[in-house]
Amino acid sequence: MIVDRPKAEVVLKLFGVNTERQGRGFYISLEMLAIARGVYLAHQADPERFAELLDDGARVAFKRTSHDLVRRIATKAPVVEGDEELGKAVELDSPETMETLHALFSSLLVEIPGRRGQPSWFGVHIYPFIGELIHYDAVERPILKIDASSRSTDKKRKQAAKVAAGIKAPSIERYLFRDGGIWAYKALRTDTDLERKEATRKGLHDLVQDSDTPLGNLAKALSAHDFDYDDVPMESTDTEIQLHDDLSPWPELLREGVRNIVARTATVPRAKRTESLMHWVPYCLARHQLRLARRKLGAEDAESILMDFGNQPTTLRRESQKALASFRNDIGNAISLQTQQMIDAIRAEGNEARLRRYEKFAKEGTKAAESPRLFFTETLAAVGALNATTGRRHFTMKPPMLESLVAATVSQETEMEFDQFCVLLREKYGLIVENKVAAVSPLARVVDSSVLDHNGKAFREKLAAIGLLTQYSDATSMVRGEPR
Repeated sequence: MIVDRPKAEVVLKLFGVNTERQGRGFYISLEMLAIARGVYLAHQADPERFAELLDDGARVAFKRTSHDLVRRIATKAPVVEGDEELGKAVELDSPETMETLHALFSSLLVEIPGRRGQPSWFGVHIYPFIGELIHYDAVERPILKIDASSRSTDKKRKQAAKVAAGIKAPSIERYLFRDGGIWAYKALRTDTDLERKEATRKGLHDLVQDSDTPLGNLAKALSAHDFDYDDVPMESTDTEIQLHDDLSPWPELLREGVRNIVARTATVPRAKRTESLMHWVPYCLARHQLRLARRKLGAEDAESILMDFGNQPTTLRRESQKALASFRNDIGNAISLQTQQMIDAIRAEGNEARLRRYEKFAKEGTKAAESPRLFFTETLAAVGALNATTGRRHFTMKPPMLESLVAATVSQETEMEFDQFCVLLREKYGLIVENKVAAVSPLARVVDSSVLDHNGKAFREKLAAIGLLTQYSDATSMVRGEPR
């Protein structure tokens, strides 16, 4: 969890979870799926015990898979270091085999928008299209050399002692996973709507279980030669994570959206359900962070967000850009306020050493809040809820995020009239996309109705382009949760 330092304590107290830049975007979904997959692996011997998935007990038991071998192949990192026998064991000494595997797995890496250059193998993750590809985080550390002669025995003997200073090997640890996935998994496993929770459990189980496909079998075969893995399930607790359901609607919106996404087992391919989940979960946490920041500053009303779907600069786009800048400031100001409140409490306790640390942190001002603010904007940018990762940015939704939003909002195998859908977007998520909805918002006074009308038409066209809107007549357009 979060270590004992002022910044981490302030962020945890305010948002209930670590919202640092390092754990932004898709890492949230990857961590959540890794936990769910790990629970499945922990009880794989008894398929009837899939109820352990999303169990609301005090601790979560799950097995972690590193997929370090696959990730090293994908990035052309050294497959083995100080252990030539492993290369021979998995027959990776053939250049043709290596090139084929590299071409395959490099095409399955999760794309991180704005990333410059190719990171080390532990900085990349495999897209979790099937259960066998799901893995946990890992790093590379100097460790003991493997005794290759013991490779057929258990993990302790596999990694038994031959000191070789300077040799590095994979180690399952949190590097880019920073509790966002734990927050999402906790929100799902504490769902009090038992019917919805059961539907989510079944749908999530379908995503993380073995696919028994050729790709899945290959991934399992390579994973058997990972350096680090869990012999037995590890137990983790999420007691430090606070959902703040009473202050924000987003844990509940997360639950509802995830259920709608994963329940489409009969109508939507597994890969598409996974993609929607990958986008929806981070979006919910970023919006949750914003809602909590604004509540800390005394804003009782939910924020309204102008979504720009046009191709030209307009007053709508300028207002959307201004809102984004304002929300970033809200997060920074909320952190400053939370820090001051904690300083006041520490001063009352008389803990001088701790007080000095917090006062030093408070003097950093805007610099102290930069990482949590970057978490917000870079998470939205990563999932396609902003137009770009840098520069002049505004709120919009690129096709994968838009598909995720519709799948999370419209129930399975149902249709919704377009105008009703737009009203629902405003009422549930505060999203303003067209003139009729904006008319009931203060935004109607700053954006011309003709601009909003044009934006609504552009939104309608984008839905139609991705197969989620059917035009029955000039007056009737229906939005569906899955393409026809």
